[in-house]
Amino acid sequence: MTPDVERYRSIALRLADVADEVSLRHFGGDIDVQRKQDGSFVTAADKAVERAIREGLSELAPGDAVLGEEQGGVLDADVPTWVIDPIDATNNFLRGIPVYATLISVVVGTTPVVGVASAPAMGERWDAAQGKGARRNGLDVAVSDVDDLRWAQLLHGGLNWWRSGGSEWETLGRLSDAVWRTRGFGDFWMHLLVAGGMAEVAVDRDLKPWDIAAVECIVTEAGGRMTAYDGGPPIPKGEALSSNGRLHDAALRVVRGAAA
Repeated sequence: MTPDVERYRSIALRLADVADEVSLRHFGGDIDVQRKQDGSFVTAADKAVERAIREGLSELAPGDAVLGEEQGGVLDADVPTWVIDPIDATNNFLRGIPVYATLISVVVGTTPVVGVASAPAMGERWDAAQGKGARRNGLDVAVSDVDDLRWAQLLHGGLNWWRSGGSEWETLGRLSDAVWRTRGFGDFWMHLLVAGGMAEVAVDRDLKPWDIAAVECIVTEAGGRMTAYDGGPPIPKGEALSSNGRLHDAALRVVRGAAA
């Protein structure tokens, strides 16, 4: 089943407006925060944003499934599923760093067909719909034309996080040796930088569907690729290697320990 992606993108953008208003009310002030069972933080803003989005969906898309970071749900193969990360980069949000976003996506099967990443404290709104391209603040965006890993910029998350993954540390090292430059932006932002042509490769792991879905759609519609480390769909594996497409196979070979 393929939904009307333009209609769904319009709904997602309306929901992002609501989410931005809620998150900005909390940002930069005293924030009620708790630890979840997995050790990660959840704030009052996370809960309030997801609650507001779900309320909007109950009116705008009442027959669809919903999967959110805070209130749960499942990816339903029989109907379009709205996948929500109310505050991606919660740790940034807690420290008053404006690099956070609400991620809203529509997934059919394991394929995101609509994606919105709204980062109001940065003044950034990225959106995409399957077959319709990707936009940054309303203007079309596209990946870079770099076609040699030796001239690529690689983005990744925090180094201590990579070290905790055992062999993943060696994986990151091989990639770093193969490219021109590395930076640790992390979270949603690194994948958007690939989509916008400011970087060529971004790697992430230990992810949930809400971390992946919206940015996968945006990267893909900007002309890039996002896969798991084995080249398959990223959502089921919880891994994400995004690229400008031209360098994707070479980057995958490096990840697997082969020559680029």
